[in-house]
Amino acid sequence: MFRSSSALYAHIPCPVLPRCRLPHCLFSHGQQHHFQPPVERPVTKRQIANSASAASSCVNTGKESDSGRLSPIKSSGGKINSLAFRETAKREVPAAESSTLPTTPTKRARQQVPLPSKATKSTVATSRLTTSEGGAKDSSVVYILPVKPHPPALHSQRLQLTTALAKALRDNKLSTTPNNAASAKELEIASRTSSSTYANTMKQHIISLGKRGKPPEKVANEAKEIPTERILEYLPQFVHKEWQLEENKYMTALPSEKDIDEARAASASGYEICDRCTRYFMVGADSQAECVHHWGKPYRLKGSDRRFSCCGEMEGMTAGCRTSPKHVFRITHYPRLAVMIPFRKAASADKFPAAVALDCEMGYTTLGTELIRLTILEFPSNKVLYDTLVKPIGDVIDLNTQYSGVTSVDEPGIPTFDAAMKTVLENYIGSETILIGHGLENDLAVMRLCHQKVIDTSILFPLDNPELVSRGYKRSLKSLASSWLQRDIQVCSRSSAVVRSTTEEVIGKNGGAGSDSAAPSSVGAPEAFTLKQEGHDSIEDAKAAADLVALKAKFMLALQDQRHAAATS
Repeated sequence: MFRSSSALYAHIPCPVLPRCRLPHCLFSHGQQHHFQPPVERPVTKRQIANSASAASSCVNTGKESDSGRLSPIKSSGGKINSLAFRETAKREVPAAESSTLPTTPTKRARQQVPLPSKATKSTVATSRLTTSEGGAKDSSVVYILPVKPHPPALHSQRLQLTTALAKALRDNKLSTTPNNAASAKELEIASRTSSSTYANTMKQHIISLGKRGKPPEKVANEAKEIPTERILEYLPQFVHKEWQLEENKYMTALPSEKDIDEARAASASGYEICDRCTRYFMVGADSQAECVHHWGKPYRLKGSDRRFSCCGEMEGMTAGCRTSPKHVFRITHYPRLAVMIPFRKAASADKFPAAVALDCEMGYTTLGTELIRLTILEFPSNKVLYDTLVKPIGDVIDLNTQYSGVTSVDEPGIPTFDAAMKTVLENYIGSETILIGHGLENDLAVMRLCHQKVIDTSILFPLDNPELVSRGYKRSLKSLASSWLQRDIQVCSRSSAVVRSTTEEVIGKNGGAGSDSAAPSSVGAPEAFTLKQEGHDSIEDAKAAADLVALKAKFMLALQDQRHAAATS
């Protein structure tokens, strides 16, 4: 603070004593600050001329001034002579211009730091990220690049997600320069997303990096060969809890008689909802209207309308692309299913296999959906234990050949539903047998079997998006086999030609371990089966589900062995 030349407040005690720390306080501090009025000295013409020349030389240099503050220029005696503009250059002064600056020494010399030139986003990104991955030197920290016209999130959130992305790249050994790669990827995501989608897109990408590391099958193969006994011992850890089964619409207890009676009364009208065109119709009525529907599922591409996979037609344009002579229906309410065919449980015994993989094919009858083909494989050898067509109880409306591959169940030698289930429950499935499959809640419903020792690959391998999982979406078996097993399934041609083949021939083509031996006696007479190869193959689907579970078991056991080896070493 500057002193007052007239000393107007020197006789007043300072109101903030003793905390006042001003070097030149206007008020009185007693003996601490003894104010002495400045001695006015006459200013000579030479001093005025020197001050004017110094100021003009500073202005004529063409340099930017610091802040326009006035600083006193002292003479050799240390007394104030005059006031002049003090200028701080932002660049070093050339030798030619140094002579024009005033030679009077200042109180403190400032450090001359040249400012860097402004660089655009492309220049920064190119200078840091265009080096080759093999010989590039990674940045010491994660940096955030600017996004035009405005970033989709705050700098703190972008930095947090980019740091997590760099950690995922480093942990999974997906990049030798994880910080640079994370910054470049974050810039790419931030440039194409908005404030509402940025965080979710970054999190999904970070989660997906955990699955791009070393493939599970390679980890299992690098470890020692996992014996079958260890796989079967580890398998119970994959069995789903009761609450998981209830969330995925499994039956965990047999329906009571009261529930069955209520369901029987509710279905007495005889009206059902068509499973294809979603219209009400009378079951068994002679004068049924034709069923016009789309047999494919609706899908939506980004930025487009929903279209059907069967014909590519936009949803809502027409009633359908296919016409069927009759309506069909499907019942999912367990008490209503028990009204038509009662449920049962497997018996307790030690003679049954420890685990089996099964797959069912269903068709539409007057009782809803019924079992028309049943396949059971031994786990983990994939040996065919039982594969047979099944004659349903109700009258056949549609065998759903497009998916089931079955064209007829009226030929001799095909067992009935009761005979097939009796064979299965007496030889292959016990109360402690672990059932492996994909979407087994549907298979157990048509088998009328209440079983809780279940490993469902649609639950064991969920979707990456938790929101879709909460809405009930699941990965298809075809998608899981392609990504985990590198195997294409369910790709048979869907031409109108019908191919007749025996079950023995089907086993020979797809049976794996079972193809080396003859078909088991439980399969039945080969000439009694008529299959359409353009549909799904139940042996192929059961084998894919079993291999997925075996692969994950090997992966977990291999990780256990690696951790144990690291701990002991």
